Amino acid sequence: MKNLFKNYYPFHRILINKYHVRPVLKEIIELSHGNVLDIGCGEKPFYKFVKHKVDKYIGLDHPDTPHPKENIDVFSTAYSIPFPENHFDVAILTQVIEHLEEPQKALTEIHRVTKKGGNLIIAWPFLYPVHEAPRDFYRYTNYGMKALAEMSGFEVQKMVPVSGFWVTIFGFISLYIFGKSKYIYLCLSPLILLLFGFCLLLNLVDRNKNSNSKWTWNYYAILKKKE
Repeated sequence: MKNLFKNYYPFHRILINKYHVRPVLKEIIELSHGNVLDIGCGEKPFYKFVKHKVDKYIGLDHPDTPHPKENIDVFSTAYSIPFPENHFDVAILTQVIEHLEEPQKALTEIHRVTKKGGNLIIAWPFLYPVHEAPRDFYRYTNYGMKALAEMSGFEVQKMVPVSGFWVTIFGFISLYIFGKSKYIYLCLSPLILLLFGFCLLLNLVDRNKNSNSKWTWNYYAILKKKE
Protein backbone atom coordinates (compact mmCIF):
# COMPACT_ATOMS: atom_id res chain seq x y z
CA MET A 1 0.00 0.00 0.00
CA LYS A 2 2.92 2.35 0.73
CA ASN A 3 4.19 2.03 -2.83
CA LEU A 4 0.71 2.91 -4.12
CA PHE A 5 0.91 6.36 -2.50
CA LYS A 6 4.64 6.99 -2.88
CA ASN A 7 4.26 9.33 -5.86
CA TYR A 8 0.58 10.18 -5.37
CA TYR A 9 -0.15 13.86 -5.89
CA PRO A 10 -3.25 15.17 -4.04
CA PHE A 11 -5.10 18.02 -5.71
CA HIS A 12 -4.38 20.56 -2.95
CA ARG A 13 -0.70 20.31 -3.85
CA ILE A 14 -1.58 21.98 -7.15
CA LEU A 15 -3.08 24.87 -5.20
CA ILE A 16 -0.04 25.14 -2.94
CA ASN A 17 2.19 25.43 -6.00
CA LYS A 18 -0.04 27.94 -7.82
CA TYR A 19 -1.17 30.17 -4.95
CA HIS A 20 1.67 29.81 -2.48
CA VAL A 21 4.97 28.85 -4.10
CA ARG A 22 4.84 30.64 -7.46
CA PRO A 23 3.98 34.18 -6.26
CA VAL A 24 6.69 34.10 -3.59
CA LEU A 25 9.24 32.57 -5.96
CA LYS A 26 8.55 35.35 -8.46
CA GLU A 27 9.35 37.97 -5.80
CA ILE A 28 12.49 36.11 -4.72
CA ILE A 29 13.77 35.91 -8.29
CA GLU A 30 13.02 39.59 -8.92
CA LEU A 31 14.50 40.97 -5.69
CA SER A 32 17.46 38.68 -4.98
CA HIS A 33 20.90 40.23 -5.37
CA GLY A 34 24.11 40.60 -3.41
CA ASN A 35 24.03 38.66 -0.15
CA VAL A 36 20.88 36.64 0.55
CA LEU A 37 19.88 34.96 3.82
CA ASP A 38 17.25 32.20 3.72
CA ILE A 39 15.98 31.64 7.29
CA GLY A 40 14.38 28.28 7.96
CA CYS A 41 15.76 27.24 4.58
CA GLY A 42 15.14 23.49 4.82
CA GLU A 43 16.32 22.06 1.50
CA LYS A 44 16.99 25.56 0.04
CA PRO A 45 14.40 25.22 -2.75
CA PHE A 46 14.86 28.80 -3.98
CA TYR A 47 18.62 28.73 -4.37
CA LYS A 48 18.71 27.11 -7.82
CA PHE A 49 16.57 29.93 -9.23
CA VAL A 50 18.80 32.79 -8.05
CA LYS A 51 22.31 31.35 -7.71
CA HIS A 52 23.37 32.99 -10.99
CA LYS A 53 22.42 36.51 -9.79
CA VAL A 54 23.61 36.64 -6.17
CA ASP A 55 27.05 36.98 -4.59
CA LYS A 56 26.28 34.79 -1.61
CA TYR A 57 23.26 32.70 -0.59
CA ILE A 58 23.23 31.47 3.01
CA GLY A 59 20.71 28.88 4.18
CA LEU A 60 20.11 29.02 7.93
CA ASP A 61 18.01 26.57 9.92
CA HIS A 62 17.48 25.27 13.43
CA PRO A 63 19.76 22.39 14.52
CA ASP A 64 16.64 20.36 15.39
CA THR A 65 14.80 20.96 12.12
CA PRO A 66 12.66 17.99 11.05
CA HIS A 67 13.70 18.58 7.43
CA PRO A 68 16.80 17.18 5.64
CA LYS A 69 19.96 18.99 6.68
CA GLU A 70 22.27 18.41 3.72
CA ASN A 71 21.78 21.86 2.18
CA ILE A 72 21.89 23.94 5.36
CA ASP A 73 24.91 26.25 5.56
CA VAL A 74 24.50 27.59 9.10
CA PHE A 75 22.77 25.96 12.07
CA SER A 76 21.29 28.62 14.32
CA THR A 77 17.95 30.25 15.16
CA ALA A 78 16.10 33.30 13.90
CA TYR A 79 16.71 34.89 17.31
CA SER A 80 20.50 34.71 17.03
CA ILE A 81 21.79 35.10 13.49
CA PRO A 82 25.61 34.79 13.51
CA PHE A 83 26.33 37.65 11.10
CA PRO A 84 27.16 41.35 11.61
CA GLU A 85 24.75 44.23 11.24
CA ASN A 86 23.80 45.42 7.75
CA HIS A 87 25.20 42.30 6.09
CA PHE A 88 22.42 41.01 3.82
CA ASP A 89 20.71 42.69 0.88
CA VAL A 90 17.74 40.31 1.01
CA ALA A 91 16.33 38.04 3.71
CA ILE A 92 13.79 35.27 3.07
CA LEU A 93 11.38 33.96 5.72
CA THR A 94 8.74 31.75 4.11
CA GLN A 95 6.35 29.56 6.11
CA VAL A 96 8.51 29.94 9.20
CA ILE A 97 7.17 32.74 11.39
CA GLU A 98 4.15 30.70 12.56
CA HIS A 99 6.64 28.26 14.11
CA LEU A 100 8.45 30.92 16.19
CA GLU A 101 7.46 31.51 19.81
CA GLU A 102 8.82 35.09 19.72
CA PRO A 103 8.08 36.47 16.25
CA GLN A 104 8.93 40.09 16.96
CA LYS A 105 12.28 39.11 18.43
CA ALA A 106 13.02 37.19 15.22
CA LEU A 107 11.98 40.10 12.97
CA THR A 108 14.10 42.50 15.01
CA GLU A 109 17.12 40.20 14.59
CA ILE A 110 16.49 39.92 10.84
CA HIS A 111 16.23 43.71 10.70
CA ARG A 112 19.64 43.95 12.39
CA VAL A 113 21.45 41.83 9.79
CA THR A 114 19.65 43.36 6.79
CA LYS A 115 21.23 46.32 5.02
CA LYS A 116 19.48 49.68 4.99
CA GLY A 117 17.12 49.65 2.04
CA GLY A 118 17.24 45.85 1.98
CA ASN A 119 14.17 43.63 1.73
CA LEU A 120 12.63 40.86 3.77
CA ILE A 121 10.43 38.52 1.71
CA ILE A 122 8.04 36.83 4.12
CA ALA A 123 5.16 34.38 3.66
CA TRP A 124 2.89 32.82 6.24
CA PRO A 125 -0.34 30.79 6.50
CA PHE A 126 -3.64 32.27 7.61
CA LEU A 127 -6.53 29.83 7.10
CA TYR A 128 -4.49 26.64 7.23
CA PRO A 129 -4.50 23.61 9.56
CA VAL A 130 -1.95 23.07 12.30
CA HIS A 131 1.23 21.55 10.87
CA GLU A 132 4.61 20.43 12.22
CA ALA A 133 3.00 20.14 15.66
CA PRO A 134 3.73 20.94 18.39
CA ARG A 135 5.81 23.78 16.90
CA ASP A 136 2.96 25.67 15.28
CA PHE A 137 2.07 28.69 17.40
CA TYR A 138 0.36 31.53 15.53
CA ARG A 139 -1.75 32.73 12.61
CA TYR A 140 -1.46 36.38 11.53
CA THR A 141 -3.91 38.70 9.81
CA ASN A 142 -2.48 41.31 7.47
CA TYR A 143 -3.03 43.85 10.26
CA GLY A 144 -1.12 41.74 12.77
CA MET A 145 1.84 41.23 10.44
CA LYS A 146 1.93 44.94 9.56
CA ALA A 147 2.10 45.78 13.27
CA LEU A 148 4.87 43.23 13.90
CA ALA A 149 6.86 44.49 10.92
CA GLU A 150 6.63 48.15 11.91
CA MET A 151 7.50 47.42 15.55
CA SER A 152 10.62 45.67 14.26
CA GLY A 153 11.69 48.62 12.09
CA PHE A 154 10.44 47.50 8.66
CA GLU A 155 8.19 49.33 6.22
CA VAL A 156 5.54 47.33 4.37
CA GLN A 157 6.06 47.66 0.62
CA LYS A 158 3.50 45.05 -0.39
CA MET A 159 1.19 42.61 1.39
CA VAL A 160 -0.82 40.13 -0.66
CA PRO A 161 -3.54 37.60 0.25
CA VAL A 162 -2.95 34.79 -2.23
CA SER A 163 -6.38 33.14 -2.42
CA GLY A 164 -10.09 33.71 -1.95
CA PHE A 165 -12.92 31.69 -0.43
CA TRP A 166 -13.28 28.96 -3.06
CA VAL A 167 -9.61 28.06 -3.32
CA THR A 168 -9.31 28.04 0.46
CA ILE A 169 -12.41 25.92 1.02
CA PHE A 170 -11.28 23.30 -1.49
CA GLY A 171 -7.86 23.24 0.14
CA PHE A 172 -9.45 22.45 3.51
CA ILE A 173 -11.63 19.68 2.07
CA SER A 174 -8.75 18.09 0.17
CA LEU A 175 -6.36 18.32 3.11
CA TYR A 176 -8.96 16.86 5.46
CA ILE A 177 -9.78 13.81 3.34
CA PHE A 178 -6.14 13.14 2.46
CA GLY A 179 -5.17 13.41 6.12
CA LYS A 180 -7.91 11.00 7.16
CA SER A 181 -7.12 8.29 4.62
CA LYS A 182 -5.03 8.32 1.47
CA TYR A 183 -6.91 5.21 0.34
CA ILE A 184 -10.30 6.96 0.67
CA TYR A 185 -8.85 9.99 -1.12
CA LEU A 186 -7.77 7.80 -4.01
CA CYS A 187 -11.20 6.16 -4.20
CA LEU A 188 -12.94 9.55 -4.12
CA SER A 189 -10.53 11.16 -6.60
CA PRO A 190 -13.11 11.52 -9.41
CA LEU A 191 -15.50 13.38 -7.08
CA ILE A 192 -12.69 15.45 -5.59
CA LEU A 193 -11.50 16.36 -9.08
CA LEU A 194 -15.03 17.46 -9.98
CA LEU A 195 -15.18 19.60 -6.83
CA PHE A 196 -11.74 20.98 -7.66
CA GLY A 197 -12.89 22.14 -11.08
CA PHE A 198 -16.11 23.59 -9.62
CA CYS A 199 -14.22 25.61 -7.00
CA LEU A 200 -11.73 26.92 -9.56
CA LEU A 201 -14.61 27.99 -11.79
CA LEU A 202 -16.29 29.81 -8.91
CA ASN A 203 -12.95 31.40 -8.07
CA LEU A 204 -12.77 32.87 -11.58
CA VAL A 205 -16.07 34.70 -11.14
CA ASP A 206 -15.49 35.73 -7.51
CA ARG A 207 -15.35 39.52 -7.61
CA ASN A 208 -13.78 39.73 -4.16
CA LYS A 209 -10.99 37.18 -4.61
CA ASN A 210 -8.21 39.76 -5.01
CA SER A 211 -9.34 42.20 -2.34
CA ASN A 212 -11.01 40.08 0.32
CA SER A 213 -8.31 38.80 2.65
CA LYS A 214 -10.74 37.28 5.15
CA TRP A 215 -10.64 33.90 3.38
CA THR A 216 -7.05 33.66 2.22
CA TRP A 217 -5.06 30.47 2.64
CA ASN A 218 -1.76 32.31 2.77
CA TYR A 219 -0.16 35.76 2.67
CA TYR A 220 3.15 37.05 1.44
CA ALA A 221 4.72 40.46 1.96
CA ILE A 222 7.73 42.53 0.99
CA LEU A 223 9.16 44.43 3.94
CA LYS A 224 11.87 47.06 3.61
CA LYS A 225 14.46 48.22 6.12
CA LYS A 226 14.27 52.01 6.26
CA GLU A 227 17.10 53.94 4.62
